[in-house]
Amino acid sequence: MSPGNGRRLTLDEIRKLGSGSNSGGGTKSSGESGSDKAKREELMKKNAEIEEKNKKAGEVNEVLGRTFKAGQAAMAAKNYDEAIKQFDEGIAADPEQAVLFTRKADAYRMRGVDRFNAAIQSKDAAAKTSGLDTAKQDFKQSAEVATKAVELVKKETAGADAAAQTAQSQRKLAALLSRAESMRLFVSKVDQTQADAGMSAYQEYLAAETDAVRKTKAERDAAQMLFDANAFDKALVAYQKILEVNPDDLEALLKSGLALFNIGAMNTDKAKYQEAANYLQRYVEKAPDTDTNKADARAIIDNLKDQENVKPEKTTTTPARRRRP
Repeated sequence: MSPGNGRRLTLDEIRKLGSGSNSGGGTKSSGESGSDKAKREELMKKNAEIEEKNKKAGEVNEVLGRTFKAGQAAMAAKNYDEAIKQFDEGIAADPEQAVLFTRKADAYRMRGVDRFNAAIQSKDAAAKTSGLDTAKQDFKQSAEVATKAVELVKKETAGADAAAQTAQSQRKLAALLSRAESMRLFVSKVDQTQADAGMSAYQEYLAAETDAVRKTKAERDAAQMLFDANAFDKALVAYQKILEVNPDDLEALLKSGLALFNIGAMNTDKAKYQEAANYLQRYVEKAPDTDTNKADARAIIDNLKDQENVKPEKTTTTPARRRRP
């Protein structure tokens, strides 16, 4: 038996360790030599250590299974306080479990969204301020925990078989998505200076995601995050990529126009105003009258005409480019 292989000694094996051979005539010794006794005791000690290690592993696995299940149930019930508590208990048992950090980050983010929405609807100024502060703290916590989840999942050893490798890929994708969504709220609502870090999180997620619908949503979310962070130059680049695929995308047309308008205002750049008017005019022409942003876009175009003597130019729509596989 090799020490540490997890196999328990049988009673017969233990007995045999006590029956050494006589070096003289080949008959069994009536006693146990010192070296045999030491060897037997060492093996028994290692066997006891293995038993204790296996016992602790079993206890940890029980805690992990129980807390993950309870945390998931709490998440489904929108009881985010309880979910965080359960995931924390699991993390205390095994601090290397990336999936627990991912779900804890999700719980913080969802709790933050609920708190934020409740705060902005509050008519009490003090309650609103307090609610927004706690929501922002949740967004910050979510980003930090999700970042830890990504760090842990990247340290995992490769799965031994196809099933294990698939499960590992799913854990990694979930962690990357959780971090991207957490960073979106953190950047948009808490710290706009982290826009580059937020974009990096989205880029890493997009590189791993294979589902076309999810990729499109993530591209839009990333562009909106940059826009909300007043990173208008970078937001414009993100929205232009969307227009390369779909030149008639209403949101991308509107946000490109608004980004250019803001860039023009910040730099007193008439050329940017002209580009803004062109995009906004294309948006107005294509948007249905039920679109609530249409009136605002028209108002900006009129303002540009009156204040900057800028009128929309007729532009030729660039054909959509095929998205590379």
